[in-house]
Amino acid sequence: MLWFFTPYGHDKKFVYAIDRCFSLISNSNDWAVIMDGDTLFLRSDFGDVIQRYTDNFPDTGMFTCYASRCHYSCQVPRGVDMENDSIIYHKTMADNQSSLCHGMVTEINRKIAGHLMVIRKSTWLRIRSQVIEKASSKFILGVDTKISNAILERGLKIRLMQELYILHYLRFKEGFDSDHHLKP
Repeated sequence: MLWFFTPYGHDKKFVYAIDRCFSLISNSNDWAVIMDGDTLFLRSDFGDVIQRYTDNFPDTGMFTCYASRCHYSCQVPRGVDMENDSIIYHKTMADNQSSLCHGMVTEINRKIAGHLMVIRKSTWLRIRSQVIEKASSKFILGVDTKISNAILERGLKIRLMQELYILHYLRFKEGFDSDHHLKP
């Protein structure tokens, strides 16, 4: 089963917000879909797509997907205009990814941006203490890095679902380097 969450913490301690989401899942074989608050699915079949990937690649430590904007080029499809603010443009990109890359994955052997992270509860339990230890002093930024590194250090795979493309606002108006969201 898939559980969908957009974690939030008033104290900006994102790792504890994620941990609270996992605490709501009783079955260790279920998967949590953790999304940033500034993301949007652009296709109505998103749940079926993610379910298919978790069924077809059950040994995956963490899944992620393509996004309209990201600091890491491996998570943006080649040729996407990250400065285009048209939702119609990005809906077209999502439809193209879906039709051209049905069921395809790319292994990512490095940290990822956490705009979308799909992690099995049993995997979270394996990495939880390490992630909390390393991310407890972090606010929002860097938690995805700690999760990615813990997944890779355990010898697990991070896989990008090439079929899935989401809109990621990622400080479009404010600029990539804006830190307004970190302020109390």
